Amino acid sequence: MTSINAGGAFYRVQNSLNQNSEEVSKSMQRLASGRQNIAPGDRTASSAVAWGMKAEAASLKIGIQNGTEAMQAVEMLNNDIQAMNDIVVRLEELYALSTNGFNTTTDSAAIESEAGKLLTELERIASDATWKGNALSLQSGNGPKIGFGRNGGELEIKVNDIDLPVVKDNTSGNATTNALSAKDIAGTNTGNDVANVADGGRTVLIPAALASLKSNVDTMAIEAGALFNQVSNVMSHLGSLNAGYALDVASKMDVDFAGETTELAKGQILAQAGTAMLAQANAQGQGMLALIQS
Repeated sequence: MTSINAGGAFYRVQNSLNQNSEEVSKSMQRLASGRQNIAPGDRTASSAVAWGMKAEAASLKIGIQNGTEAMQAVEMLNNDIQAMNDIVVRLEELYALSTNGFNTTTDSAAIESEAGKLLTELERIASDATWKGNALSLQSGNGPKIGFGRNGGELEIKVNDIDLPVVKDNTSGNATTNALSAKDIAGTNTGNDVANVADGGRTVLIPAALASLKSNVDTMAIEAGALFNQVSNVMSHLGSLNAGYALDVASKMDVDFAGETTELAKGQILAQAGTAMLAQANAQGQGMLALIQS
């Protein structure tokens, strides 16, 4: 039996065309914007996770920038410590020179003068080891701390300051000065805890004093090197973590161009087919109209 309901095919085809047109429009918007989610209701949970990770990745990027600055500060500190090591080597030479029994008073004075200037320079280098006004070489207290982002933790940038040997009076045992003096290096001091009285009452500094000084500078170098390695290792970790976050965010937010292009082509084919079917459904209705007219 032929009934007016035969026109239902027209409406069903029209509905399919509308739905397909909407999907084609979404595919075109995704391809144009480069994003998977183009409407408030699209994959809301995935979007929330992606934005959370995106925020963390942004924090990590700043952490890497902070770490880069920390590495520059520690590298500067290493250069200063190298200069201090050079001074200690020269002090060793002056010590050996001071043990020459043929030295005149003028000779000893020259040795003492150079040693004094080197000791002053040694302390100056240690006290001037600063970055943006922040001391990196400290006997006590906290050094500047570097943060590496939300999950990167933080690291204190500090090494123990140089500690010059204390000079004591052999007779009283009391400290006469709080640091190694030029006379100690030159071998003319009359009493200290690292000196022996040689022939003729002349005091000659024993190598233990310079060994202690060298040990202090070496400790600073080891601490600075360890700091540099720590910062470098943290930055390497953050770089890998940031890359992983970026990939995960992309998988949840960026459009799959190959897949979406395929969907667009499919939608366009369906649109052409739907248009052809709509014409046939319309022709069906025309046939019923012709039947009525006859």
